[in-house]
Amino acid sequence: MVDTKRYIDWFKMALKDLNSAEILYKHDADLGIVCFHCQQAIEKYLKGYLIAQTGVLQEGHSLVKLCKKASDYDKNFKDYVKDCAFINTFYIETRYPAEDPMIVSKEEVEECLSITKSIIKYVDRLIEI
Repeated sequence: MVDTKRYIDWFKMALKDLNSAEILYKHDADLGIVCFHCQQAIEKYLKGYLIAQTGVLQEGHSLVKLCKKASDYDKNFKDYVKDCAFINTFYIETRYPAEDPMIVSKEEVEECLSITKSIIKYVDRLIEI
């Protein structure tokens, strides 16, 4: 399978992740999984933005790296680097069993959802969707 370079497709998939996160949260699902879906939504939105700017699909899953790369095209992405670092912590830790499992609070989930919506809204304004 080859990932598409149509940025709109990346945005659509990201919105599915955000929708999944909201549904899971509303139905008292595992909070870590909710945060994981937020991470996925931001990753896909940043990759979509970068495809729109460069025509090239970026490698990797680090929101910090993707956000910094996006700041090459719009300096205001630097304002999101700290938020991306926060959400990055949920990428690996929530997916695999661990000796000391990550405990995720409702406040952290709500912050993840808020950050995710903020980044999506910002990119939508830049791309004018």
